[in-house]
Amino acid sequence: MRAYYGQDSRWYQAAVKQKAGRIAVAGMTKDVNFELVVEGPTNDIIDNAYRKKYSSSPYLRSMISPCARSADSQGHATMTPTL
Repeated sequence: MRAYYGQDSRWYQAAVKQKAGRIAVAGMTKDVNFELVVEGPTNDIIDNAYRKKYSSSPYLRSMISPCARSADSQGHATMTPTL
């Protein structure tokens, strides 16, 4: 996962502080534990996924910028159905 506004993002700061969060997707809720990603292959994998999915998006440059890359995190999720 990557924060658009980098390390200044409120979302990123909360994730770093709490090391956990909750994501709701497609009728499911995922409780996640966040782990910071240091510069390396994971950043490149995230960049390539953004390039593939958002190649025509005006936001692509920002999402693969050094600022955004500095706020990469890896989530480890457990799934719980939402009610």
